[in-house]
Amino acid sequence: MTLTQLTYIVAVDRHKSFLKAADSCNVSQPTLSQQIHKLEDELGTQIFDRASQPITTTSLGERIVAQAQITLSEAEKITDLIHEDKGDLQGTLVLGVIPTLAPYLLPLFLKKFSDKHPHLLIRIEELQTDQIVEKLKSRQLHLGLVVTPLDDVSLVRQALFLEPFVAFVSAKHPLMKQSLIEAKDLSQKDIYLLKEGHCFREQSLYLCQNRKGVGPDMQHVQFESGSLETLKEFVESGEGYTLLPALATLKMKGSKQLKPFAAPVPSREVSLVYSTHFSRQILLNSLAESILQNLPKELKAMPQKLKRINVAL
Repeated sequence: MTLTQLTYIVAVDRHKSFLKAADSCNVSQPTLSQQIHKLEDELGTQIFDRASQPITTTSLGERIVAQAQITLSEAEKITDLIHEDKGDLQGTLVLGVIPTLAPYLLPLFLKKFSDKHPHLLIRIEELQTDQIVEKLKSRQLHLGLVVTPLDDVSLVRQALFLEPFVAFVSAKHPLMKQSLIEAKDLSQKDIYLLKEGHCFREQSLYLCQNRKGVGPDMQHVQFESGSLETLKEFVESGEGYTLLPALATLKMKGSKQLKPFAAPVPSREVSLVYSTHFSRQILLNSLAESILQNLPKELKAMPQKLKRINVAL
């Protein structure tokens, strides 16, 4: 049994295809297939059901793959520790990021971080919080960039910053008359929301004081989206409002439809999370430092005015 063979079975399990797995491992399909056959012969069991399309992992095979992921992760730590001791970040970083952070936060720091560590391969996966938690536990991700607190206490959290909420209101909405708003001004009746599964949805609902119905009153239409950008379009063309995290408003500066909250400003806590098995402390510190250094000045200047929304996700 070799680490290479374990790498191959993990790749096949992920891609459900020998061809795609071989491509991801930069080897020919016959080479990959031959090594997996050797491993199956050595173990005396079949890891994959090749008769099904796409290829499926057998029940015992799933347990073997899970253990292979742990073994590969532990082996990777040795090389990582050597490089980090020399101050050189190498290898791979697989980072999971929630959709309400990815398009707004990543462009602020990712290129600078990558340029600083040219030998580090960075792979980004945009996932919802529950998917990030599961992939951290199964060691398919190294780090997660999420909103905390989490219901799952088995993960380690490094809080980074508080991101304030901002209301974006239709030009026809009564809130347009106000310069500042408070939670008591918000109603669930005319709010545009992200669909179920997004943490920002739960935090938005938590803020709303009037809980009679959810969503603008349009017959036969229910407004729920997976994108903050789509919610913005709904507001522009409708009569309701939505709540946005501050980073999602950076390109909207000067808009009269953006209504800030009066202090204490409701906010969400953005954190890096990881499993207890993660040991690359230098990498973690470097990433956290890069994120904080590249935040907008206005976000750095107002932590004393913010109040975290404590909705466990």
